[in-house]
Amino acid sequence: MNSLASKRPFQPQSPDAAGVISWVHFGDLHMTKAGEQNHLDLAGIVNEVNQAFADSVSFVFLPGDVADDGSRSAYAVVRGELDRLNVPWCSIIGDHDVHENSFANFREAMSEQTHYAFTVGCTRFLAMNAFDVPEPPSFTVFKEQLRWSEQELQQATKKGQAKVLLLHCYPSDLKVGGEEVSRLVREYDVRSIDMGHTHYNEIANDGWTLYSATRSTGQIEEGPVGYSVTNIDGDVVSWRFIELGKLPVAVITSPSDERLLTKSSEIPQGTLKIRAKFWGDMEAVEATAHLDGQTLLMKRVSDSHVWEADVPSPREGTHALKVSFQDAHGKVTDEIRLAVGQRTKRRSEQRDQENALEAWPEHGLLGTQLGPNKNGKKW
Repeated sequence: MNSLASKRPFQPQSPDAAGVISWVHFGDLHMTKAGEQNHLDLAGIVNEVNQAFADSVSFVFLPGDVADDGSRSAYAVVRGELDRLNVPWCSIIGDHDVHENSFANFREAMSEQTHYAFTVGCTRFLAMNAFDVPEPPSFTVFKEQLRWSEQELQQATKKGQAKVLLLHCYPSDLKVGGEEVSRLVREYDVRSIDMGHTHYNEIANDGWTLYSATRSTGQIEEGPVGYSVTNIDGDVVSWRFIELGKLPVAVITSPSDERLLTKSSEIPQGTLKIRAKFWGDMEAVEATAHLDGQTLLMKRVSDSHVWEADVPSPREGTHALKVSFQDAHGKVTDEIRLAVGQRTKRRSEQRDQENALEAWPEHGLLGTQLGPNKNGKKW
């Protein structure tokens, strides 16, 4: 391997000019060798991100299971594509990455550190290692990493930063350290946990934290290949899965969809600011917001992919909010459920993944849970 990870320091890009933090998630690659379908799909995803996202996202995240057998040769295939990526990228360890019972190949190819933290705007990201024991079945977070995590979360809280965890699996899937991680998530008001491992798209909301998992790239058991994009716009988190080759795409970044509201989210009162992001191979020429029979022209925020408009907040209740973008090829839309003056009473199950949302196909949630995590299959 010609390029060692230690020679490639990770430095995420700043939030866009509108202040929205966005990142792209490449689902578990499970790479084996060059020329197979997951290699071709990764190359296509890299091409698409370079074309449409490079100037508007802070980083690309790989959630582990990068190399299906943890071999140097598999990592070399991945690095051959990532080295073409025009966006900073970071990775964490999955169970397949330690198939050789060692961190050596991952450290050489992906990250010299097995866990680390970084800041984008006003958000602190903790990239955690779910395999402090470098063996596939371990799913272990030891006390040393837990102490480090709590210190990071304490410092972020003192600075008034939002907190996001990057973790291979749900905390409840950890065999050692899971209860402690869940405590930290709750005690320090972690905004979001971005994960791989499941092989399917899923979002869980326990009323405090959002847990998002993105479909595998290399071992797909539901739907087509693609990638997800997550945005943090003030106190609002938005998420959408994008099928490879299906750009352009629009995502409403504020206000929040009712399904993604947590205790940290504000319910709109008074004037409502509508913001949405557009990605495509051409520039958007017009954007309109549609709410309660009103159609409002939106204005682009300079030097960003964000468009916005202000509107008086509608009456109390749940409303359909739609944003439409027009480019040279046609029109693309996004639609959310806007809750005003109320919160849906959410029953919170103790086990994080049991709070999974129902199907939301417009955002890539099929609700099928086709994959090993909830079907007792072998990984």
